Amino acid sequence: MLCGVVTTMYAATQVTAVPWAFAVVAGVIGLFLPGYLAMSKRTANPGAFYSIIAQGLSRSVALAAGPIAYLAYVALQIGLYGLIGPFASGVLSGWTGLHITTLQVQLPAWALVLLSGLFRIKITGWFVSTLMLCEVALVVVLDAFLAPHPYQGVPQWGTLNPAHLLGGTAGGVATTVCIAFLAFVGVELGVVMQSETRNRKRAILRGTVTAMLLITALYSLTSWLMGWVAGDHHLVHRAQVEAQNLLFDLARPYVGPAVIDAANALFGTSVLIALITFAMTCNRYAFSLAREGFWFPAAVGRPSIRQGVPATAAFLQAGIGLAAIGVWYVAAWDPLVTLFYYGGTLGGFMVMVLFALVSLSVFVYFRRRHRAGERDTESRLVRAVLPLLAFVLLGVMVVLSVINYDVMLGVAPGSPLRWILPAIPFALLLALGTLGLVLRRTRPQRWRRIGLGTDADLADDTQTEGALA
Repeated sequence: MLCGVVTTMYAATQVTAVPWAFAVVAGVIGLFLPGYLAMSKRTANPGAFYSIIAQGLSRSVALAAGPIAYLAYVALQIGLYGLIGPFASGVLSGWTGLHITTLQVQLPAWALVLLSGLFRIKITGWFVSTLMLCEVALVVVLDAFLAPHPYQGVPQWGTLNPAHLLGGTAGGVATTVCIAFLAFVGVELGVVMQSETRNRKRAILRGTVTAMLLITALYSLTSWLMGWVAGDHHLVHRAQVEAQNLLFDLARPYVGPAVIDAANALFGTSVLIALITFAMTCNRYAFSLAREGFWFPAAVGRPSIRQGVPATAAFLQAGIGLAAIGVWYVAAWDPLVTLFYYGGTLGGFMVMVLFALVSLSVFVYFRRRHRAGERDTESRLVRAVLPLLAFVLLGVMVVLSVINYDVMLGVAPGSPLRWILPAIPFALLLALGTLGLVLRRTRPQRWRRIGLGTDADLADDTQTEGALA
């Protein structure tokens, strides 16, 4: 994933201060996480985002937030099918001498993602963790080989100059920061899995903080070293030409072919890790929504008898993924454009919108409790200051993303897609939020189930309402 995100930032925005973009986004998410984790102690609902929004803002808003979250992770998953297919098919063709097509890679990946959704999180978690540790170790090794070799023996510090971020065009800078956000999508997912985790409070905190630090360190360091070896003035051009192969091409003169082969393999497995993770998240959001009686058939809300996982939800999202692959294949679209760029950008943008709503929800939730005389163990910094700052900064990022969506998609400024795609979450918020208001008046008992997930059957007339309608 690192290779795809970093080279896309350099190639699409032509801004070279990419390490600073990761630092900025890490700071914003660092403001978001304390309140988010504090709220996670108050819910074991697998639909973490919309459950928090239901408790903080409103069940009516949460009625829209649930489908938005599900669609966001589905879009991210579909986007990754568009990345793993072309990349892995090229690598496998080179290794075997056979003509391996994109579809021949996508279908086995799809089958493995489906299979992973049918096993307990402990089993899938060990598989994903092992691959992830291998990937991290290899990136560290590549960085170690790159560090002693600055471009033409001259140290290159341009990517570490913050003026190159602040001095760029407004569109380029905004797009760089917004694409950097995609690298951090996933740090929030520990809360989604917490109901299936032992020692969940400690495990979720440790896992989230570790993921945050690793992403920040690896992405910042590697994006700098790519400029260090390629040369500050050649980096953008090489990223545009070599795309996700840039890091491997830079390391190739200094490492053996076996290391490059391992790097290519682990890049493919890193995409597979993300596919499995997003699929598991989709399954649990669908499971939680179905338990509440919204958007999905009741069967989706019943776990499998043997493994205790949302197996029906896994088959549902697998069907959606297979349909997307089928449409792409029949239409003969470019997978990197129609699946990866469009799907990945839309999914990441919707997650960003949800981050902003969750931050506001945390602030409103604790403020309402404070006014009611309730006492919480969290400090005022966690309850109010950090969530409010995170909401403001995330709101700015959402606005900048909308303004510069054409750059992120790589389409002309006049393309209808640059307005249609970012309008999707807001249209859902308006339409389904209005439906929630109607539901509150006409079917209050059902309305009170929103956000309760696996505890939806416990809803009654004494439930506390959200701060808003």
